[in-house]
Amino acid sequence: MKTLLKPIPLALWLAGCSLAPNYEQPDVALPQSWMEVAISEQGNAAAPTADTLGWREYFRDPQLQQLISEALAHNHDLKNAALSIEIAEAQYGIQRTDYLPSVNAQGARARSRTPADLTGTGQARIGETWTVGLATSAYELDLYGRVKSLNEKALQTYLATREARDAAQLSIIGAVAKTYYQTRISEAQMALAKDVLQSRQETYRLSKLQFDAGLMTAGDLRGVEAQIESARSSYSEAERSHQQALNALSKLVGKPVSQIQLPPAGDLRNQFADIRLPSGIPSAALQHRPDIREAEYKIKAANGDIGAARAALYPSIALTGNLGFGSTELDRLIKAPNLSWSFTPSINIPIFNRGKLNRAVTISEAQQKILVETYQKAVQTAFYEIADALTARQTLAEQYEAQQRGNSAVSDRLRLENLRFEAGISTALDRLDAQRESYASDQGLLATELQMLTNNVDLYIAMGGGLHEYGVTAPDVAKDTTPAKANKAAPRTKKR
Repeated sequence: MKTLLKPIPLALWLAGCSLAPNYEQPDVALPQSWMEVAISEQGNAAAPTADTLGWREYFRDPQLQQLISEALAHNHDLKNAALSIEIAEAQYGIQRTDYLPSVNAQGARARSRTPADLTGTGQARIGETWTVGLATSAYELDLYGRVKSLNEKALQTYLATREARDAAQLSIIGAVAKTYYQTRISEAQMALAKDVLQSRQETYRLSKLQFDAGLMTAGDLRGVEAQIESARSSYSEAERSHQQALNALSKLVGKPVSQIQLPPAGDLRNQFADIRLPSGIPSAALQHRPDIREAEYKIKAANGDIGAARAALYPSIALTGNLGFGSTELDRLIKAPNLSWSFTPSINIPIFNRGKLNRAVTISEAQQKILVETYQKAVQTAFYEIADALTARQTLAEQYEAQQRGNSAVSDRLRLENLRFEAGISTALDRLDAQRESYASDQGLLATELQMLTNNVDLYIAMGGGLHEYGVTAPDVAKDTTPAKANKAAPRTKKR
């Protein structure tokens, strides 16, 4: 018995060896600060950062909050991501069992009949045997860390899957919010188009009176009719956009929006909580992005693949053994004289397939390099997403203020043209021209308002907001609920 157990401590000690490369966080070429235009507005220094502010606190609209909650509960992509986590966790649990031998209990009863000609007694004989014992089959001594590398790969794959699920959540929250605002703006566009249609119909009524009195030509009257049809076309376009936005929202939520009891919508002028904008070194802001952490875990998983491929080049030793009792009588089975055991170590030395194994190492190393490039791209993409959102935040505000001043002037012109037309000083076409200019100006304001709303969504999501329903006191950088704690450092950047 002692002889049988001697290799186990040796196997556990050798399991600490590994041929996997040590993980080194890739350098990424990024500026050491945000673009000048992006950092000129830093916001309230006392405000929370995006990653510590829950989505229910950032999005103040109760109707949007309800839609996000429904999407997180029913969205099919998010459900698939959650199921992928369960699969990865189970695979990690399976892989961990390879660290220790798998011991199986076995028991058997066998009956056999020996023909009379073979017994030597002239009579057939019926024999019976009983066996019971424990057995382990082909337990691999992890001499070069193959099992350890595969275990590390399974762990890092699990962690990457969790981050992929978080990234999917952020994507869904952002998509629901932007689609919701598209729905709200399309409603406003429908109302605007309806008002314009009614105004042009009134213009046509007055123009018809002028035509009947001989004060307007038939061509001018037809021009007024054309503008009415143009207004009808604009209303149909806004109605189509609104319905398509509702359909997209239903798809994101996972069920028809019409079946959800929604609270009243909030004022579009008070949709977001204040957040502190990033400044200084960008890596501090990028560490909250789950897509970056996912890419990092995938590199670590690839390192495990490399370690397993390298270990396959070296000899492997497997242990097979059993310990038990055997007897022809059940009541005498567990007796010292009936003890039996066997111990069968085997060694596998790769000789003629080393070329194939070397190519497997080459493939795993190339795959790891691809994931490094993917990680660097993810960091750069995240950086410029935040930089673009910060730039848009400032320029959109300036654009909207300029449009409001222009809209005020256009509205005043329309008011004067209405007075001139009613007094008979100007023609219907002059009034229609002023109406067209006012309509275009109002549409431009709505379009810019939608851009400002979506920009606030983009900035919050790009900076890692949306992972929590309510605020947290510290960034969720290391998650203790994983099978093993992970070191999630900020992306390392180099000056450019």
